[in-house]
Amino acid sequence: MTLERRRLLAALAAVPAAVALGGAAKEPKRKDPPEPRRSRRRKGAKAPESHVDVAVIGAGAIGAWTAWHLVRQGKSVRLFDAYGAGNGRAASSLASMMLDPVQGGDALYAGLVDDSLAAWRKLSDTASLPMLTPCAALTTLAAGETLAPPRDTTRESGAALRSRFTQVAWRDEDAALFAEKGAMIAGQRGVLEAILDAQLTPETVVMPAPLRDKRRDVYALPDGGTAGGIVYACGAWLTELFPQILTPQRLSAVRHQLFHFGPGQGDVQFRPPAMPALIDRAYGFNLLPDVEGAGVRCWRIAADASVDPDSFDRRADADAGARALADVRQWLTGRLPRLAAAPVVASAAAHDCRTATGDLLLDRLPDQPRAWVVGGAAGRAFALAPAIGARVAAHVADAARPVEPRWALARLTGSAP
Repeated sequence: MTLERRRLLAALAAVPAAVALGGAAKEPKRKDPPEPRRSRRRKGAKAPESHVDVAVIGAGAIGAWTAWHLVRQGKSVRLFDAYGAGNGRAASSLASMMLDPVQGGDALYAGLVDDSLAAWRKLSDTASLPMLTPCAALTTLAAGETLAPPRDTTRESGAALRSRFTQVAWRDEDAALFAEKGAMIAGQRGVLEAILDAQLTPETVVMPAPLRDKRRDVYALPDGGTAGGIVYACGAWLTELFPQILTPQRLSAVRHQLFHFGPGQGDVQFRPPAMPALIDRAYGFNLLPDVEGAGVRCWRIAADASVDPDSFDRRADADAGARALADVRQWLTGRLPRLAAAPVVASAAAHDCRTATGDLLLDRLPDQPRAWVVGGAAGRAFALAPAIGARVAAHVADAARPVEPRWALARLTGSAP
């Protein structure tokens, strides 16, 4: 075969390959679908130990954050709850809660806001779903009421607020404390995320009053285990465990009738950031904006009854619920008229744990060197739980740390000096 013929055959053989390559180059590239977002998985919980540094009783917000801080201190912890973490009977079981920077003008509680907000935000950033929604807060003042605005809070007149929050009917003489850096926090889900982040598994165990083994200087646990210290963070159930000290007159569960009103289709004026939380001290009602499509939650500030947290019915009952709904609608007619005729999309009865003084209880049990009780705070406890839990953990680490006088047990029992 001549050289010229070989070159011709080679050139002809290369044509199909070139055509194929050329055709392939002209075809549009197919984009692979994006990878689905993966949730951030934490390490699994550790198996319970026969002896731990601290046992925490109550897996609500305060118990969860107390355990979280103790774990961060390097302590071994077991967490117990008779009904389970964030259960339906707990005050922490609602879908969302409000972190109000104003705190009724009380400097003691307002001082806990920044640390709590930072902790909730950090936890939210590590969760599969965000748990924190930024939300401004307005606290209206009754006539003649003077509250010192906490840091980052301003006092505004009704005339100044009228153009900013048009959903609310403002009078010129109205006055309100405005805080921009508030937040709505996932309720039950927030409790569960804090426990997961602490790598703990709550144990569904009914816990008795502390049984101290004086010889070994430990507290006995129901399954035969022991703990060096014990924290009772079980809210209104403290009266069942310590009836001689915490009578219902000193600490109790108080009921609120809650109603969720549904704005119209596509109506976002009642969602953050357009709508703030409204603590209407002037008329005695609260409103939380619509978050996650749950509707606008409204209820009277004053509780309507003391209840048994074990057995009371969580439905908005026929008689008290009807009266409460009528009162809420009357308030909406005057304060948020665009919501006055909105349908109720959900209703429930819920409780919070309240002391006779309205303050938190955080103190050591009498004659118990390493047993602590914590509860109360009249609805503040959930949002401020990260900072409260840090205080409890600090007391556990240092028994000589002074107790806040307003939170002392002696203030409730009348034995304070």
